[in-house]
Amino acid sequence: MRPEIAVFIYILSGIIAFFLVCLLSFFLIVFHYLKMLVHPQKRTFEELIEYEVKEKNFNRKWLEIPFLEMRTTSVYGYNLFGRFYQKKNHNSSKIMLSLHGHNSCSVSQMKYLDMFFEGGFNVFIPDHRYSGFSEGPSVTFGIKEKTDVITWMDVLQEKYPEAEFYVFGESMGAATGIMVSAEDKRVKKLVEYCGFANIPTLMKQHIKNDFLIYKLFWPAMRLLCKIIYRFDLGKSDPLGAIEKIGVPVLIMHSKADSVVGYENAMLLKNAKMEADFVSFSDSIHARSMVKYPEEFKGAVLEFLSRD
Repeated sequence: MRPEIAVFIYILSGIIAFFLVCLLSFFLIVFHYLKMLVHPQKRTFEELIEYEVKEKNFNRKWLEIPFLEMRTTSVYGYNLFGRFYQKKNHNSSKIMLSLHGHNSCSVSQMKYLDMFFEGGFNVFIPDHRYSGFSEGPSVTFGIKEKTDVITWMDVLQEKYPEAEFYVFGESMGAATGIMVSAEDKRVKKLVEYCGFANIPTLMKQHIKNDFLIYKLFWPAMRLLCKIIYRFDLGKSDPLGAIEKIGVPVLIMHSKADSVVGYENAMLLKNAKMEADFVSFSDSIHARSMVKYPEEFKGAVLEFLSRD
Protein backbone atom coordinates (compact mmCIF):
# COMPACT_ATOMS: atom_id res chain seq x y z
CA MET A 1 0.00 0.00 0.00
CA ARG A 2 1.32 3.41 -0.92
CA PRO A 3 2.37 5.47 2.14
CA GLU A 4 0.07 8.39 1.33
CA ILE A 5 -2.93 6.03 1.15
CA ALA A 6 -2.02 4.47 4.48
CA VAL A 7 -1.75 7.92 6.04
CA PHE A 8 -5.12 8.89 4.57
CA ILE A 9 -6.77 5.73 5.92
CA TYR A 10 -5.20 6.34 9.31
CA ILE A 11 -6.44 9.92 9.44
CA LEU A 12 -9.90 8.95 8.19
CA SER A 13 -10.14 6.19 10.79
CA GLY A 14 -9.23 8.69 13.49
CA ILE A 15 -11.88 11.12 12.28
CA ILE A 16 -14.53 8.40 12.21
CA ALA A 17 -13.52 7.16 15.67
CA PHE A 18 -13.63 10.72 17.03
CA PHE A 19 -17.06 11.25 15.47
CA LEU A 20 -18.40 8.01 16.95
CA VAL A 21 -17.05 8.85 20.40
CA CYS A 22 -18.69 12.29 20.22
CA LEU A 23 -21.97 10.75 19.04
CA LEU A 24 -21.91 8.16 21.82
CA SER A 25 -21.11 10.84 24.40
CA PHE A 26 -23.97 12.98 23.14
CA PHE A 27 -26.48 10.15 23.42
CA LEU A 28 -25.18 9.25 26.89
CA ILE A 29 -25.75 12.85 28.00
CA VAL A 30 -29.24 12.85 26.50
CA PHE A 31 -30.03 9.50 28.12
CA HIS A 32 -28.85 10.78 31.51
CA TYR A 33 -31.23 13.74 31.26
CA LEU A 34 -34.05 11.53 29.94
CA LYS A 35 -33.63 9.09 32.81
CA MET A 36 -33.85 11.91 35.36
CA LEU A 37 -37.15 12.90 33.76
CA VAL A 38 -38.92 9.60 33.20
CA HIS A 39 -37.18 7.18 35.56
CA PRO A 40 -35.80 9.10 38.55
CA GLN A 41 -34.93 7.39 41.81
CA LYS A 42 -38.36 6.82 43.30
CA ARG A 43 -38.61 8.41 46.74
CA THR A 44 -40.19 6.56 49.64
CA PHE A 45 -43.30 7.82 51.41
CA GLU A 46 -41.25 8.93 54.43
CA GLU A 47 -38.66 10.65 52.23
CA LEU A 48 -41.42 12.60 50.53
CA ILE A 49 -42.92 13.64 53.87
CA GLU A 50 -39.51 14.81 55.12
CA TYR A 51 -39.09 16.83 51.92
CA GLU A 52 -42.54 18.40 52.29
CA VAL A 53 -41.86 19.24 55.95
CA LYS A 54 -38.53 20.87 55.10
CA GLU A 55 -39.51 22.66 51.89
CA LYS A 56 -43.25 23.31 52.02
CA ASN A 57 -44.29 23.62 55.67
CA PHE A 58 -45.97 20.21 55.71
CA ASN A 59 -47.81 19.59 58.96
CA ARG A 60 -47.61 15.95 60.08
CA LYS A 61 -51.01 16.33 61.75
CA TRP A 62 -52.47 16.36 58.24
CA LEU A 63 -51.70 12.64 58.13
CA GLU A 64 -54.33 12.16 60.85
CA ILE A 65 -57.11 13.52 58.63
CA PRO A 66 -59.38 10.54 57.89
CA PHE A 67 -59.59 9.39 54.31
CA LEU A 68 -60.88 6.49 52.28
CA GLU A 69 -58.06 4.45 50.81
CA MET A 70 -58.87 3.57 47.22
CA ARG A 71 -57.18 1.19 44.80
CA THR A 72 -57.79 0.28 41.21
CA THR A 73 -55.94 -1.13 38.22
CA SER A 74 -54.68 1.00 35.35
CA VAL A 75 -55.67 0.10 31.81
CA TYR A 76 -51.91 -0.37 31.37
CA GLY A 77 -51.89 -3.21 33.90
CA TYR A 78 -50.36 -1.83 37.10
CA ASN A 79 -51.96 -1.05 40.48
CA LEU A 80 -53.01 2.48 41.43
CA PHE A 81 -53.54 4.07 44.85
CA GLY A 82 -55.52 7.15 45.83
CA ARG A 83 -56.85 9.05 48.85
CA PHE A 84 -60.46 10.24 49.04
CA TYR A 85 -61.22 12.94 51.60
CA GLN A 86 -64.87 13.76 52.32
CA LYS A 87 -65.77 17.18 53.66
CA LYS A 88 -67.19 16.84 57.16
CA ASN A 89 -70.88 17.58 57.77
CA HIS A 90 -71.43 18.51 54.16
CA ASN A 91 -73.29 16.43 51.62
CA SER A 92 -71.51 17.65 48.49
CA SER A 93 -71.38 16.02 45.08
CA LYS A 94 -68.37 18.11 44.07
CA ILE A 95 -65.07 16.23 43.87
CA MET A 96 -61.77 18.02 43.38
CA LEU A 97 -59.14 15.88 41.68
CA SER A 98 -55.88 17.24 43.08
CA LEU A 99 -52.94 16.11 40.95
CA HIS A 100 -49.36 16.10 42.23
CA GLY A 101 -46.14 16.85 40.43
CA HIS A 102 -43.10 14.96 39.16
CA ASN A 103 -41.53 12.29 41.42
CA SER A 104 -43.85 13.22 44.29
CA CYS A 105 -47.05 11.68 45.65
CA SER A 106 -50.45 12.49 47.11
CA VAL A 107 -49.06 13.92 50.37
CA SER A 108 -47.73 16.95 48.46
CA GLN A 109 -51.33 17.97 47.75
CA MET A 110 -52.46 17.86 51.37
CA LYS A 111 -51.53 21.53 51.85
CA TYR A 112 -54.53 22.35 49.63
CA LEU A 113 -57.08 20.28 51.57
CA ASP A 114 -58.40 23.05 53.82
CA MET A 115 -58.78 25.35 50.83
CA PHE A 116 -60.87 22.79 48.96
CA PHE A 117 -62.91 21.92 52.05
CA GLU A 118 -63.66 25.61 52.49
CA GLY A 119 -64.86 25.70 48.90
CA GLY A 120 -67.30 22.84 49.58
CA PHE A 121 -65.32 20.10 47.82
CA ASN A 122 -64.60 16.51 48.59
CA VAL A 123 -61.03 15.83 47.51
CA PHE A 124 -59.50 12.90 45.66
CA ILE A 125 -55.71 12.74 45.46
CA PRO A 126 -54.21 9.93 43.37
CA ASP A 127 -50.64 8.73 43.44
CA HIS A 128 -49.64 8.88 39.77
CA ARG A 129 -47.92 5.92 38.14
CA TYR A 130 -44.38 5.33 39.45
CA SER A 131 -45.22 7.54 42.45
CA GLY A 132 -46.14 6.93 46.09
CA PHE A 133 -48.01 3.65 46.50
CA SER A 134 -48.90 3.36 42.82
CA GLU A 135 -46.98 1.10 40.50
CA GLY A 136 -45.92 1.61 36.90
CA PRO A 137 -42.56 1.47 35.12
CA SER A 138 -41.90 5.17 34.57
CA VAL A 139 -43.17 8.73 34.56
CA THR A 140 -44.72 9.77 31.23
CA PHE A 141 -45.35 13.47 31.85
CA GLY A 142 -49.10 13.22 31.64
CA ILE A 143 -49.38 10.91 28.64
CA LYS A 144 -50.44 7.80 30.56
CA GLU A 145 -51.14 9.62 33.84
CA LYS A 146 -54.01 11.30 31.98
CA THR A 147 -55.61 7.94 31.23
CA ASP A 148 -55.14 6.82 34.84
CA VAL A 149 -56.91 9.95 36.12
CA ILE A 150 -59.83 9.27 33.77
CA THR A 151 -59.92 5.70 35.10
CA TRP A 152 -60.16 7.14 38.62
CA MET A 153 -63.05 9.35 37.48
CA ASP A 154 -64.85 6.24 36.25
CA VAL A 155 -64.28 4.53 39.62
CA LEU A 156 -65.51 7.57 41.55
CA GLN A 157 -68.51 8.01 39.26
CA GLU A 158 -69.55 4.43 39.87
CA LYS A 159 -69.24 4.90 43.63
CA TYR A 160 -70.79 8.39 43.64
CA PRO A 161 -73.15 8.62 40.62
CA GLU A 162 -73.95 12.29 41.23
CA ALA A 163 -70.28 13.32 41.32
CA GLU A 164 -69.22 16.56 39.63
CA PHE A 165 -65.53 16.69 38.82
CA TYR A 166 -63.14 19.62 39.10
CA VAL A 167 -59.39 19.46 38.53
CA PHE A 168 -56.50 21.16 40.29
CA GLY A 169 -53.00 20.32 39.11
CA GLU A 170 -49.55 21.32 40.32
CA SER A 171 -46.52 21.21 37.99
CA MET A 172 -46.64 17.91 36.06
CA GLY A 173 -50.06 17.40 37.65
CA ALA A 174 -51.14 20.66 36.04
CA ALA A 175 -49.99 19.46 32.63
CA THR A 176 -51.83 16.19 33.25
CA GLY A 177 -54.92 18.12 34.34
CA ILE A 178 -54.93 20.08 31.10
CA MET A 179 -54.86 16.89 29.04
CA VAL A 180 -57.56 15.26 31.21
CA SER A 181 -59.82 18.33 30.88
CA ALA A 182 -59.35 18.41 27.11
CA GLU A 183 -60.39 14.78 26.77
CA ASP A 184 -63.05 14.18 29.43
CA LYS A 185 -66.13 16.40 29.33
CA ARG A 186 -67.06 15.55 32.91
CA VAL A 187 -64.56 18.14 34.17
CA LYS A 188 -66.38 21.33 35.22
CA LYS A 189 -63.39 23.63 35.86
CA LEU A 190 -59.60 23.44 35.79
CA VAL A 191 -57.01 25.18 37.95
CA GLU A 192 -53.58 24.90 36.34
CA TYR A 193 -50.69 25.82 38.64
CA CYS A 194 -47.04 26.04 37.51
CA GLY A 195 -47.46 23.49 34.72
CA PHE A 196 -45.43 23.20 31.53
CA ALA A 197 -46.55 23.84 27.96
CA ASN A 198 -44.48 21.05 26.42
CA ILE A 199 -41.15 19.31 27.05
CA PRO A 200 -38.99 21.54 24.80
CA THR A 201 -40.23 24.67 26.58
CA LEU A 202 -39.60 22.95 29.90
CA MET A 203 -36.03 22.23 28.77
CA LYS A 204 -35.36 25.92 28.16
CA GLN A 205 -34.74 26.39 31.88
CA HIS A 206 -31.68 24.18 31.52
CA ILE A 207 -30.59 24.56 27.90
CA LYS A 208 -30.65 28.15 26.72
CA ASN A 209 -29.98 27.54 23.04
CA ASP A 210 -33.04 26.87 20.85
CA PHE A 211 -30.95 25.18 18.16
CA LEU A 212 -29.54 22.70 20.67
CA ILE A 213 -33.01 21.98 22.03
CA TYR A 214 -35.04 21.64 18.83
CA LYS A 215 -32.42 20.28 16.44
CA LEU A 216 -30.36 18.05 18.72
CA PHE A 217 -31.53 17.27 22.26
CA TRP A 218 -35.29 17.02 21.70
CA PRO A 219 -35.19 14.72 18.63
CA ALA A 220 -32.59 12.52 20.35
CA MET A 221 -34.60 12.42 23.57
CA ARG A 222 -37.79 11.41 21.78
CA LEU A 223 -35.92 8.69 19.90
CA LEU A 224 -34.29 7.25 23.03
CA CYS A 225 -37.57 7.42 24.95
CA LYS A 226 -39.36 5.44 22.23
CA ILE A 227 -36.59 2.82 22.15
CA ILE A 228 -35.94 2.44 25.88
CA TYR A 229 -39.21 3.38 27.61
CA ARG A 230 -41.62 2.55 24.77
CA PHE A 231 -43.62 5.78 24.64
CA ASP A 232 -43.44 9.01 22.65
CA LEU A 233 -42.56 11.92 24.94
CA GLY A 234 -43.78 14.25 22.20
CA LYS A 235 -47.35 13.29 23.05
CA SER A 236 -47.02 15.26 26.28
CA ASP A 237 -48.55 18.39 24.79
CA PRO A 238 -50.54 20.51 27.25
CA LEU A 239 -50.17 23.50 24.92
CA GLY A 240 -52.04 21.70 22.15
CA ALA A 241 -54.56 20.26 24.59
CA ILE A 242 -55.52 23.50 26.33
CA GLU A 243 -57.05 24.85 23.12
CA LYS A 244 -59.57 21.99 23.22
CA ILE A 245 -60.84 22.67 26.74
CA GLY A 246 -64.40 23.96 26.77
CA VAL A 247 -64.71 24.81 30.48
CA PRO A 248 -63.34 27.69 32.58
CA VAL A 249 -59.59 27.59 33.25
CA LEU A 250 -57.46 29.40 35.82
CA ILE A 251 -53.72 29.58 35.05
CA MET A 252 -51.38 30.36 37.96
CA HIS A 253 -47.60 30.76 37.88
CA SER A 254 -44.71 32.60 39.50
CA LYS A 255 -42.25 34.75 37.58
CA ALA A 256 -39.46 33.42 39.82
CA ASP A 257 -40.08 29.77 38.90
CA SER A 258 -36.71 28.34 37.84
CA VAL A 259 -37.97 24.77 37.33
CA VAL A 260 -40.88 25.44 34.98
CA GLY A 261 -40.20 28.85 33.48
CA TYR A 262 -42.79 31.62 33.31
CA GLU A 263 -42.73 31.34 29.51
CA ASN A 264 -44.77 28.15 29.87
CA ALA A 265 -47.61 30.07 31.52
CA MET A 266 -47.49 32.76 28.84
CA LEU A 267 -47.77 30.17 26.08
CA LEU A 268 -50.71 28.49 27.80
CA LYS A 269 -52.46 31.82 28.37
CA ASN A 270 -51.95 32.87 24.73
CA ALA A 271 -53.42 29.56 23.60
CA LYS A 272 -56.43 30.04 25.90
CA MET A 273 -56.99 33.80 25.93
CA GLU A 274 -60.25 33.58 27.87
CA ALA A 275 -58.55 31.78 30.78
CA ASP A 276 -58.20 33.60 34.07
CA PHE A 277 -54.58 34.34 34.96
CA VAL A 278 -52.89 34.95 38.30
CA SER A 279 -49.15 35.50 38.70
CA PHE A 280 -46.84 35.72 41.69
CA SER A 281 -43.61 37.70 41.59
CA ASP A 282 -41.06 35.91 43.74
CA SER A 283 -42.22 32.47 44.91
CA ILE A 284 -40.17 29.57 43.59
CA HIS A 285 -41.58 26.46 41.94
CA ALA A 286 -44.76 25.14 43.58
CA ARG A 287 -44.30 27.38 46.64
CA SER A 288 -46.88 30.14 46.06
CA MET A 289 -49.41 28.54 48.40
CA VAL A 290 -46.67 28.35 51.04
CA LYS A 291 -45.46 31.94 50.63
CA TYR A 292 -48.77 33.65 49.81
CA PRO A 293 -51.46 31.39 51.30
CA GLU A 294 -54.24 33.97 51.51
CA GLU A 295 -53.68 35.39 48.02
CA PHE A 296 -53.41 31.90 46.53
CA LYS A 297 -56.48 30.57 48.33
CA GLY A 298 -58.50 33.67 47.55
CA ALA A 299 -57.77 33.47 43.83
CA VAL A 300 -58.62 29.77 43.60
CA LEU A 301 -61.83 29.93 45.65
CA GLU A 302 -63.07 33.04 43.86
CA PHE A 303 -62.60 31.27 40.52
CA LEU A 304 -64.24 28.07 41.67
CA SER A 305 -67.23 29.87 43.24
CA ARG A 306 -68.34 31.51 39.99
CA ASP A 307 -71.32 30.07 38.14
